[in-house]
Amino acid sequence: MSRLNASIKCGLMLANVVLSMISLIVVIASGLVLSGSWDDFDAETFETLSTWALLISGILLTLTIVGCLGAINQVERKGCWSGRKLLCIYLIFVITLLILMIRLGIEGKQTLDSIEWTLDNKDKIGSSEVPFIPYDKLEKIIAPKFNTNYFNDLCTEFPNSGWFFKWVNKHCPTSMQEGTCSLGNGWETCNTVNNGDCPSENACDSAMNSKAYLESGYDEDALKNCAYHECRFKTLAYVYDEMEPVQDIIKLVMYVLGAMIFLTGLLICYNPHDDVSQQLVKTGVMVETRREKKPDRRKSTRGGTHHSRMSNANRV
Repeated sequence: MSRLNASIKCGLMLANVVLSMISLIVVIASGLVLSGSWDDFDAETFETLSTWALLISGILLTLTIVGCLGAINQVERKGCWSGRKLLCIYLIFVITLLILMIRLGIEGKQTLDSIEWTLDNKDKIGSSEVPFIPYDKLEKIIAPKFNTNYFNDLCTEFPNSGWFFKWVNKHCPTSMQEGTCSLGNGWETCNTVNNGDCPSENACDSAMNSKAYLESGYDEDALKNCAYHECRFKTLAYVYDEMEPVQDIIKLVMYVLGAMIFLTGLLICYNPHDDVSQQLVKTGVMVETRREKKPDRRKSTRGGTHHSRMSNANRV
């Protein structure tokens, strides 16, 4: 039984090590995003996600330490921070974290499925089967930010030096790239003049606020003036490629948390085997005797003990 318990304890330790490694990787990746230029595509969203990732990773690292301490002190039953109490606290947080991960995994899976369906049916747009594909919840978040970044960077002196326009020039149609659409007429006129087929900021703002778009999530005639709509499918493919590995990491964390819950429950329920003397006491064959503590004669108050003082008084 003790060997099985030791094996379970080692399994829990290993799961904590795996979770710690994942947390450290997330911490490093989030730090790079916050300190580098990777967030130029959507700075606000990337910074928010990175901050939350850092917070959750810190909680995970703390949680693994509590789990390891609880496993090490598993058989300790006395004290405020005994092994079983630590394991119970650890178990509660792990279950809560698993519920959050399941919710996040479901949301991510639905988003990926929506993007995949859009990319698979993009060639059917305009047919009787798929007359149009409206923007889903994620696209309604991405599109305004993409358009804002595009129009803000378009009229800078060196737009191609930033990560965002490097990505636009590499993936998006030539009709909206920097070499075609940067008019060089100054900030006041660059975004307001429609240069041929180039996106127009004023027309795009009107499209994003139009009744047709707000009601159905799609208005082909109006949205064609927006930068995101011109590069919609390339952007969705990029988002899909970025989200897919994250979804795989979430699945891995869910499996690890499930194993940790199972192993922690086993450790909490484990009771160490009684030795022979404890078994004899429990069966009544032996009686447990408790020795009374004898007073320490070496300790005395100033002038001697009470008994010595009384003896000295009688002698006098």
